[in-house]
Amino acid sequence: MRLVASFFLLVITCSFAWSQDKNAVLNNGTIVGDPVIVKKEEKIYNPKKASSRSAIIPGWGQIYNDSWWKVPIIYGGFGLAIHFVGVNEGFRNDNLALVEQELAKDEPNDNLVRIYRRRADNWRKNRDLVFLTMAGLYALQIIDAAVDAHLKGFNVDENLALNIKPKLGVISNGAAYIGVGITLPIGK
Repeated sequence: MRLVASFFLLVITCSFAWSQDKNAVLNNGTIVGDPVIVKKEEKIYNPKKASSRSAIIPGWGQIYNDSWWKVPIIYGGFGLAIHFVGVNEGFRNDNLALVEQELAKDEPNDNLVRIYRRRADNWRKNRDLVFLTMAGLYALQIIDAAVDAHLKGFNVDENLALNIKPKLGVISNGAAYIGVGITLPIGK
């Protein structure tokens, strides 16, 4: 009795499974029907996530936006800036050492002391300018991550076209006008 019930349950289950696709046709033992089109799921880029990630770790927002090629440029810029901070600080310290050497003499030359101090101040200004440049690079990479995430959603395929159509209408005072309407579809 159990065997008959199991067979009956198997037949009913198979018949429901068989009848799921109404358009399917049996052709030489193969079910033929409409093809299944699998759409590739598009990644949605969040500008807030991209900018906050770039603020935490420089370059992380670019990685999130799949713009990997920008990361070496960012870190190359930071590395170059750090190099020039060291160069400027080294020259500043050299000039300050020359000031100390000149002041240690019995009769220091005031003109040389003034020249060395000006040079040291100049190298300090250059060093501070490099620090400002680093802050600008940091801000720029955050802005780049946010803008890149915003622009990833725009349609940039070959079907973009400028639509020019004649336009007829009536102005609020009742006068008719003839014009041209121009549209450029840029969103999805």
